[in-house]
Amino acid sequence: MKKRKKIHTIKTRKFWLSVILFLVLVTAMYVLMLPQGAVRFAILRSGHPLAALTAKMTTEGYPQDLDDGQIGYVLLDAPYDRDRGEEMGTWLVYRYGMIYVGEYDGH
Repeated sequence: MKKRKKIHTIKTRKFWLSVILFLVLVTAMYVLMLPQGAVRFAILRSGHPLAALTAKMTTEGYPQDLDDGQIGYVLLDAPYDRDRGEEMGTWLVYRYGMIYVGEYDGH
């Protein structure tokens, strides 16, 4: 009986480990392979986790000309940065091959 319970426990651990790894993989693919995911991850890194989940964004109305491989996003409900004293409304996404990386533009 104990041996059967031990096998069941190992199978359960493997199952949950595979579920967690799958979720991590899907999240990493979303963050790195979609431009909106890169913007959301950049917002999260800047210290605004709620805004990262609820942000509405558009590519229309970006105030600058962009180079090849860049996408500009304007947040419709931008988070407020207390250190700078301004809303963080414009974000820039760079494309490196298949990977997108986002950062705050500062304009």
